[in-house]
Amino acid sequence: MISKRYRNALLLAKTYPSGDCYSDHIPVVGKFKLKLKKNTKPFTNIKFDLAILKTNQTIREKYHISVQNKFEALGDAEEVEQQWENFKSAIMEAATEVIPKVKRKAKQKWITEEILNLII
Repeated sequence: MISKRYRNALLLAKTYPSGDCYSDHIPVVGKFKLKLKKNTKPFTNIKFDLAILKTNQTIREKYHISVQNKFEALGDAEEVEQQWENFKSAIMEAATEVIPKVKRKAKQKWITEEILNLII
């Protein structure tokens, strides 16, 4: 009667065989103790239109110059992790400044007017 997920949340279950419901079914009443958690949205990455770097020469040059300037401005770091963080931040900052973001497409309606007319 209860799924495995909520099996330990069931505290008490009673049946009432003489319930006044004029049926051959037996009503069941139970007590639950649930702990609800807040659903958080997962972090979504920013999606850039990288195909434009292949087609548009001016954007490609702007991006290249921007990455080069930002990486040179960060300076040299001795540790590999710090170098990686500097490189990653230079690329991401240049991308947000120069490369346009991918526009999300609206979801298509799953049922159209034609289908509704066919149903009716």
